[in-house]
Amino acid sequence: MTFLNKKLPHAKPRHRQRGVGMIEVLISITITAFALLGLAGLQMAALKYQKVAHFRSLASQLGADMADRVRANATSVTTTIGTDAVSYVTTDKYSASAPTDVPSCANNSGSACATPQDIVKKDLYEWRVALSRALAGGWGTVSAYNATPGPNQGVTVTVYYNEPDRALASVLDSDCDSSVFSSDVIQSQMRCIKTTVMP
Repeated sequence: MTFLNKKLPHAKPRHRQRGVGMIEVLISITITAFALLGLAGLQMAALKYQKVAHFRSLASQLGADMADRVRANATSVTTTIGTDAVSYVTTDKYSASAPTDVPSCANNSGSACATPQDIVKKDLYEWRVALSRALAGGWGTVSAYNATPGPNQGVTVTVYYNEPDRALASVLDSDCDSSVFSSDVIQSQMRCIKTTVMP
């Protein structure tokens, strides 16, 4: 039986595989690359939606700021003093730049706002400056809530701005009033947030 334990002269020694073959390395690199590309796309989408949420939050806060200003000067919504209507209601066109007509009592000029109309001018100026600084293409209007003014007449505060996800949009935002835009404004890129105030 001892002859069974002897190695035959023509038999090759067996070798165990050591390390990793090239095909396994290539497959693992391919899978890792696809996973990293997916994570990069997810990161880009997250950054985009974070920016959109930030813009909407700012627009909402600035709309509420103007609503508080109207409530603080509530008589200015319906009051007429002499021939001057004291009102926050605006009729001017959209402008992507900050207003340049500075009221006399705005920006810590040292003079106090003596009349409700001075307060209205100061509030509108400071609000639009804040909009233009905080939002891309930021601007705002105040319009009458009801077509027929009365003792309980409210106003609608509208904030206009360019939002990142609207860049490729083809549908106009229904909250935007197209009559305030000039012909050179791409309205499909504008987002509008409305706030109704009943002082």
